[in-house]
Amino acid sequence: MLALAFSMGLKAQCHISEAVDFTVTDIYGREVHLFEILDNGQYVFIDFFYTTCSGCIQTIPYVEQAYHALGCNMHDVFFMEIDEGDSEAACINWASNYGVEYPTISGVAGGTDICIQYGIAMFPTCILIAPDRQIVIQDLWPIGSANAIINALQPYGIEQHDCSAPAPVSNPEVSIYIDQILETEVTVTFTPNADCASYNYMMATESEIQQWMGLAGLELPQYLANYGFPAEGVFSHTFTELETNTEYVIYAVPADFDGNLGEVVQETVVTGTGGTAEIIIDFTGTDLDGKEIHLYDILDAGQAVFINFFLTGDSFSEQPMRDIIEAYHVFGCNQHDVFFMGISPNGNDAACQNWVEQFNVEYPIISRAGGGNDIVQAIPVALYPGLMLIRPDHTIAKRDIYPPTLEYIIQAMEAEGYEQHTCETGVDEAEQQALTLFPNPANGSVTLKGECLDMVHVYNTLGQKVDEFEANGSEININTTLYSNGIYVVKTGEKMMKFVVKH
Repeated sequence: MLALAFSMGLKAQCHISEAVDFTVTDIYGREVHLFEILDNGQYVFIDFFYTTCSGCIQTIPYVEQAYHALGCNMHDVFFMEIDEGDSEAACINWASNYGVEYPTISGVAGGTDICIQYGIAMFPTCILIAPDRQIVIQDLWPIGSANAIINALQPYGIEQHDCSAPAPVSNPEVSIYIDQILETEVTVTFTPNADCASYNYMMATESEIQQWMGLAGLELPQYLANYGFPAEGVFSHTFTELETNTEYVIYAVPADFDGNLGEVVQETVVTGTGGTAEIIIDFTGTDLDGKEIHLYDILDAGQAVFINFFLTGDSFSEQPMRDIIEAYHVFGCNQHDVFFMGISPNGNDAACQNWVEQFNVEYPIISRAGGGNDIVQAIPVALYPGLMLIRPDHTIAKRDIYPPTLEYIIQAMEAEGYEQHTCETGVDEAEQQALTLFPNPANGSVTLKGECLDMVHVYNTLGQKVDEFEANGSEININTTLYSNGIYVVKTGEKMMKFVVKH
């Protein structure tokens, strides 16, 4: 009788009031991290047992029934059972015999240590841990039916659910796009996602927002929700009467359809000291070599971007090309402060390739097929040629450098502090004469000749290596059948030469 009383846990109880964290692996290889479950908002119901305990055998059917009635670990409460000292094999057999679907942690997988940490001396002991990590039920006993468990958990807001996946968690978000920065005005567009029913926004200096929050006694999300401008859907707003040359922060807090607030987003802007500071839209195009050109990637890497918008077959677009090519070399051939590119809305690949060969263009060219027309429509560009200079902070320094001469291009660059550099791919005349490369342009192959050739490397106009070879002797034949049309640089030792591929 005494042994039966102990096995049924007449005095069983957890002797701590706050949960101790643990991470263990159940009998099916699934990781169970207690605090992670609690932090996700679920209660945790733990049945401490061992496989030969008669009281455990009597209660396990009721625990399994309650697990199904309360949503199979997909809603308010997460069930698990922790064994006091049995092997993996014994616990697998136990779970199979009694149809246990929730995690079972064997004694050898960490169950024994957890029982000690929680002060479990008699079995079964069933406890309930709240999301705040407090053990709100230290011993649920007796358990004569599934309802005994269901009713005990009901006061904690744990309701019955079908065993189906819970409703997807709402994740309201709103993005901030800065359209234009003026001397005393900033125009912004807010765009919510599908989970965002509404949002509130505000613009202030850092010191102002801290002062206002302190006076209201509110944290930032609630302050914005209470005092920010309300809006729904895609919405643009122009903040006016701002101080010049001042740093402001634009804030927005989204809310879902139940009024729950999402994370605050913010963007910092500095008003101009005069004139406009227009923000360039982002774009991605494909150049004639098949390389993806992503404007913001180049700007965010710290380079300014110079764009020559041109029309193939247009005499006005042709006139400044010699000066543009010279400026490309003067400012370092895309290797230093400024990255040059050309964009044509009308020229197909063939027309743009002819343009490259006609003017010996070495920087990336985006044709109509590569996205040129879409880009100029989005910016937009009205006159050709159009020479645009964009700062690394995404603002337009010059929408159109005019007249489009070398003198004015250099002035525009120097006004922004961009320095002149020597192209690192340049070679002196003696080195050029030491190598020969033919035919040029090449179609299926090109031959490189020179004394004591070293390793040979081939680069595209973006400086990316596309091929390398080990030279044996004074001549090497390079197969160009898989090269895209365009300009390439072949390098061996310190010597370099350019060649054109035209299929």
